[in-house]
Amino acid sequence: MAMSEDLVLRNARKLGRFGYLTLGSTTLSQLRKSKFVRSKLADDELLRKPDGIVFLPMGGIKAVIEAKQPKELTKAKLSGVVKHYSPIARAVCKLLIITDGKKSYWYNALTEKPVLDENGNPLTFHFDITKIDDQSITLESEARIVEIINLADSSLTEENNALTEHHIIDPSGLAKTVWQKIWINTGKEPEKCLYNVVEILLFKFLSDIGVLTGNYSFRKIVELLATEGDNSALHHYGNITRDRIRKLFPKGEDQTTVINGTIFVNEAGNPNFAQASLFGEVIRSFQEYDDGNGSLEYIDHQFKTRLYESFLRQQAGIRSLGQYFTPRNVVQAIVRMSNAHTLRDGDSLCDPFCGVGGFLLEAIAENQNLTDQFVPNNGKVKPRIKIRGYDKGSDEKDDERTIILAKANMLVYLSDLLTAYHSEAYLKEFSNNAFNSVFRLIRSNLGTYERVDEDELYDLILTNPPYVTSGSASIKNAIEASSLSNYYTAGGRGTESLAIQWIIRHLKPGGQAFVVVPDGLLNQEPILAYITEECEVLCVAALPSRTFYSTPKKTYILGLKKKTSPGEQKSPIFTYIVSEIGESRDTRRVAIEANDLHSMVREFAYFKAAPASYSPSDPRCKIIDWSNFDGLSNWLVDRSWTHEEKVDLGVVEEIFEVDQDAFRALIGDARTALDDLLKELE
Repeated sequence: MAMSEDLVLRNARKLGRFGYLTLGSTTLSQLRKSKFVRSKLADDELLRKPDGIVFLPMGGIKAVIEAKQPKELTKAKLSGVVKHYSPIARAVCKLLIITDGKKSYWYNALTEKPVLDENGNPLTFHFDITKIDDQSITLESEARIVEIINLADSSLTEENNALTEHHIIDPSGLAKTVWQKIWINTGKEPEKCLYNVVEILLFKFLSDIGVLTGNYSFRKIVELLATEGDNSALHHYGNITRDRIRKLFPKGEDQTTVINGTIFVNEAGNPNFAQASLFGEVIRSFQEYDDGNGSLEYIDHQFKTRLYESFLRQQAGIRSLGQYFTPRNVVQAIVRMSNAHTLRDGDSLCDPFCGVGGFLLEAIAENQNLTDQFVPNNGKVKPRIKIRGYDKGSDEKDDERTIILAKANMLVYLSDLLTAYHSEAYLKEFSNNAFNSVFRLIRSNLGTYERVDEDELYDLILTNPPYVTSGSASIKNAIEASSLSNYYTAGGRGTESLAIQWIIRHLKPGGQAFVVVPDGLLNQEPILAYITEECEVLCVAALPSRTFYSTPKKTYILGLKKKTSPGEQKSPIFTYIVSEIGESRDTRRVAIEANDLHSMVREFAYFKAAPASYSPSDPRCKIIDWSNFDGLSNWLVDRSWTHEEKVDLGVVEEIFEVDQDAFRALIGDARTALDDLLKELE
């Protein structure tokens, strides 16, 4: 008989991405015939009988389990048990787990020594056979066992008994190559190419961590490419795999989820067979990368934070994608200047104009107190700090993609958590209480501007709102038509004046905001008066021109604190002039050594500790008393430096070239601004 009866009768129990089988009378020879064992066995190993195995479907045995009575595992007898059963485990894997139902002992079968945990101590986590067998094991315990087995598989050798850090992958080169393939072959807009790169990246990642297995897996698509060709592979992916991903990551109230590529499938989600050959090329590129570098199970942090930004360095993407992004170095600096690290249970954080989510995700990544909000507890993801990001759109698919990218971006940022907690129940928790809860699409032309709620107040707002003067009149007309004009009473030009009013109105008393604003906002006296009436000014930092990908506009970081009571500000204002941001400000956007953002963050931290007594040693920093600041007609603080001081700093008035479209936009902005001024004079 090829296989023993108990192997036929007993089904494997799910254990994360693995399966667990209780065996009893099954021999290694029978396991080999059933394709669980993939390596050759010596003659004396064929009849050995493990009590149980942990296996990876289509990936072999990862651990051998031996169940004993407590009296058989006394201190005096344990070494003999290890010596007897290690050869059984060693024949098929590296890991031997011995348990008496209450305690578990983890051994490196290659050395017959205890497995050491990340702190160098013998591993004692209980492998509870009973709870695994009846599927009552907690999700947290299951996740820890899966993590240990993963680490053991990659760490244990004949020289090493300790669990070591996972192999971290940086697939930047792969992402760039695939993006270029799609863009060159299709000629589609760069952002559409980006959506599809992200979708296939998520597909591969979810397969690698064991979320998508069997018929839904990346391996299945590779097999279909090899046996049936590109069309069959794309048909399977479009009709079966994507449907599974949608079920694992259900839509939020805004009807968006983490995937929405429209090159390999059409708007209805049906396979686009005209691109089947390209689909095959892309899948093969991912497989070749896997063959040479390993899976995407553990992704490099820098890749996560710069995934979307890296595509802007492609010439085709700068104009099309630049509107969605604040450069990562600027985002990180603003997050570090903020009080995000002090947020506690019951507090709240918002980006009302979130784009692809950079500010919120960087705040989560930079601050453990925010990361911890998404660590499951008793099977549930229940953030105690409210985090919200809003973006506007319509019922058209193209308008959904930015918020979809934000949700997908969050999945990438939280990839380590998904690797540890990836049961179907967990994934729905992440979808409902992380991705869909944090990022929300507002389907209207006004977007965030129409979401006015006096009860929706935040402790911290981090954002880079849209700033345009051309076309802002139509938005203001829509506000009046929506009976919202009483909400936006400060006047001002451009959409940035509306944004700053929304931000201030939605801050709690004592709440803070750090906002990227254009120079045009800082010379509008009605807006400056409104700000000083409602808030204390914490800082104004001048950024260099061409900080942003798609505009030569001069921009500033404005830090505000909502007043807790009426009255004039007493504290001084931190001002700073930034010349370089750690990357070139041309079309290449390559990393450079010069980065004034680091020193700005450091000096601001010193200033916050003692604003009244702080005296800067950095010539890029000036502290302005409120009495002097309040008398300024504008807040363009770089004008506080004399020509000689700027020469000493190496700061020169910049002359930059613009293309025809940018020049036309600048003229349009100037004309609109002049029209607004004339109307005010009338």
